[in-house]
Amino acid sequence: MLAGIPFHPKDGIDDLLGRLADYVTDKGLRVAGYVQKRRADRDCGTLVYVRNLGSGHEMPITKNRGAMARGCKLDGDALATLSEQLASDLDHTPDILIIGRFGRSEAEGRGLRDVISKAMELGIPVLAGVRDEYDDAWQEFHGGYAQSLPFDETAIVQWWETLSLESEPQNA
Repeated sequence: MLAGIPFHPKDGIDDLLGRLADYVTDKGLRVAGYVQKRRADRDCGTLVYVRNLGSGHEMPITKNRGAMARGCKLDGDALATLSEQLASDLDHTPDILIIGRFGRSEAEGRGLRDVISKAMELGIPVLAGVRDEYDDAWQEFHGGYAQSLPFDETAIVQWWETLSLESEPQNA
C-alpha cells in the first residue's frame, strides 16, 4: 500500500509519475496527488510549479527571491496550501495518492507527511518519489513498511496492477 521510487535529481520522476497517473485514470479510476513542473525564470533560473493530478490545477511552490538571490526558495505557504488540497482530495477516496517528492520538508518532519499518513489510514495506496539524499528520512518515516520500486515504468505498473487485483472483491 506504500511504495517509494528512489531517484536522482536529473531523473525524470515527474514524467514517470505523470504517466502512471494517466494509466490509472485511463482505467476509469481516481488519482490524487501532484507532480512538479519547472519553468525558466530570469532571476532564479527555474521556478517550480506543482500540478494537482486530480484537478489539473497548477500553482507555484517556489518563490522568486529577486535578481541578487542564489536560486529560488520553497514557499512554505504554497506547500501548506498543497497539503490542504491533497488532504481534501483524500476525502473523495481516490484509488491512489501520488506524491512527486518525499523531500527536505518531509525529511524535516513537515511537508506532506500528514497527507501520506491520512491516505494510509484510509487504505489508499501511496506512491512517492524519494530523492536519493532523503532516503534515510524516508526509511525512518515508514519504518520498513514501504516497498522500494525501481525507476522503471513496467515495474511500477506491475506494482499498481497487483494492488488493484488484491483490492477487487472476490466472488463467492
